[in-house]
Amino acid sequence: MNGKPTRAAGAIVHGTKGLTGSDPGEIGDAAQLVEMIGSAPAQRPLSGAERAKARRYEALFRGLVEHASDVVMILETDGSIRFCGPSTRSLLGWAPEELEGVDFFSLLGDDFSTEQRAMYSSNLVAEHPTFTAGFSIRRKDGPELPVEAAASNYLRNPDIAGVIMTLRDVTRQKKAEERALFYEYFDPLTRLPNRESFTRDVGRNITIATNRGRVFGVMAIGLDRFKRVNDMYGTKTGDEVLKSVSAALRNSFRNDDLISRYRGDKFFVLFPDIKSQDQIKEIIAKAQAAFIDPFDIGLGQSLHLSASMGVAFYPNDGKDAAELVRNAETALYMAKESGRDRYRLFDAKLNGAVLERQRIENDLGLAILERRFEPYFQPKVDRAGFIVGAEALVRWRLASGEIKEPATFIDVAERSGNIDRIGAQVLLRTCEIAAAWTAEGLPEIPISINLSPRQFGQEHLVEDIAATVESSGVDPRRLEFEITESGIMTNESDSIRKLLRLKELGAAISIDDFGTGYSSFSKLKDYPVDTVKMDKSFIDPLPSDRRAAIIASAIVDLAHTLSFSVVAEGVENMEQMGFLDTIFCDQFQGYLFSKPVPEMDFRRMLAAGMTLLPPLDRPGAIQEE
Repeated sequence: MNGKPTRAAGAIVHGTKGLTGSDPGEIGDAAQLVEMIGSAPAQRPLSGAERAKARRYEALFRGLVEHASDVVMILETDGSIRFCGPSTRSLLGWAPEELEGVDFFSLLGDDFSTEQRAMYSSNLVAEHPTFTAGFSIRRKDGPELPVEAAASNYLRNPDIAGVIMTLRDVTRQKKAEERALFYEYFDPLTRLPNRESFTRDVGRNITIATNRGRVFGVMAIGLDRFKRVNDMYGTKTGDEVLKSVSAALRNSFRNDDLISRYRGDKFFVLFPDIKSQDQIKEIIAKAQAAFIDPFDIGLGQSLHLSASMGVAFYPNDGKDAAELVRNAETALYMAKESGRDRYRLFDAKLNGAVLERQRIENDLGLAILERRFEPYFQPKVDRAGFIVGAEALVRWRLASGEIKEPATFIDVAERSGNIDRIGAQVLLRTCEIAAAWTAEGLPEIPISINLSPRQFGQEHLVEDIAATVESSGVDPRRLEFEITESGIMTNESDSIRKLLRLKELGAAISIDDFGTGYSSFSKLKDYPVDTVKMDKSFIDPLPSDRRAAIIASAIVDLAHTLSFSVVAEGVENMEQMGFLDTIFCDQFQGYLFSKPVPEMDFRRMLAAGMTLLPPLDRPGAIQEE
């Protein structure tokens, strides 16, 4: 017998079960065929109808075997191959006749042990009708092929008397599993271990260090102002920079130091064995050395980067992986707070303040996504106390309904870069509200909106504002942008260009906190400015402080000479208001008239059209000594 399906005396002698093809229905059909063929009576000659039916099944069966994408075999009880389907040629490189009589287990790969052979050999003759397994099988030429095997025991069926084995190529599945496993523990961009992998390795090192009485360190490395790279050059360039940074870090540390891309622009390094303070300094110097040379960003351009670093040590700074990593990150925040491009060792005394800043930063990110920032409005009044404008001031509405004022989060927002998105959110909402007031027929007063120095430095600021104006439907002539002196002086030529473009859009320009920065009227005369806001520090001493009164009067006179209007901010009492009225200040803003209020409250004030002050008897002007 040559091991191939043969027919004798009108009965099928050999067949196969367990065939698997590319179509799930094909598998079931083949199994049914084997059952039907194998159950044909062997003790009596078949009738004509039965023979015709058997021939049809046999033809169909042969077609399935010959065109199956899987390898189909029949094995003897000793594991020798009696029959192979033609797919052995395409999948394994063997012709079917080359494998007949070969020990099936001799074809299995190096991952198949002697113990496994014994187990599967016993399974071949076991009572169980089927079993499945995964292993590798040798090709005639080339690498081993990963397969999924399914065996069906037909030893007791006299017409088959063997074990049907099917082998399915699972190369793609294996590669997909390997990729999934890789991405579970490695960062796909830099190919460095990821956060989960690093945390796991820190835990392992804690066990080793505890057993051997060792000290080890964890360093958090954060790129300084990396968001600017993405903003200026795009995220694709940013990704290339991150890959270059990871390569530089690899070259800076020892082979047994574990480097991880933790998230975003943050990397972590684990130093397994720290023996001295000098070693700590050496490690930090190596980390800093990774940022000495500029990073190539393509097109003949290079970029200098700096990084801040924080270090925590086991066992002093953390008893488990989570605490140790958290404290290294806290030390990193300490370094950034102290000026960037620096390092700090974890200090538990400063932990509380840093953790609070971290908490605020994390909460800010979520609040931005949930659009929890909104404008409150503080009125600007004329000399008679009527509302002639308003300033939109950001507030953070917590999920609980509590309102957070800017003093509690603006500094963190500036340092973390979140101020850009907060500012954009407040700008959009303010424009939408102003457009709604117009639609309701309320007075079309100008609305002032603050631009932080960071916002004002954005390359596409004017385009973004124009897009917001268009989407909201607000008349841009109702908008006034307040910019601090320092924001303008950072890059004068660029500032003038942006101010002119904002004016072309129709908006007005106001210099906020005038007198506290570096500008002077000699500088301001060259800027396209409409208004100066006299800082509260000049208003507070009025009217009793003679020098403050003279300065305030001079500011108003010079501003009017240059055709600027003047707003006094921080007016809190009638005495201040009275004096400012005598020197012909144009507009007034402060708690004397109203604190910043929610949009609905301001809407009611605007609709009422009433003065916010009682009739005012103007006091006399100041007298020279």
